[in-house]
Amino acid sequence: MKFDLRMCRRTFGQRYLDHDVDIESVSVLMGHASTKTTEGFYSRKRLNKAMDNARNSWLSNGGQ
Repeated sequence: MKFDLRMCRRTFGQRYLDHDVDIESVSVLMGHASTKTTEGFYSRKRLNKAMDNARNSWLSNGGQ
């Protein structure tokens, strides 16, 4: 079975973002010149994470 370590890049970036590592740090760790590369090709915010962020924002502002 042929294995290429680069196949793990998407998982690497996604897992760090899922654990709240900021996009700038993940971008540097992946060797990207810009966070746009990280955002565009490797990392997507999970729906449950986006919902949690929205809910926490709503609650921290008193529901307003």
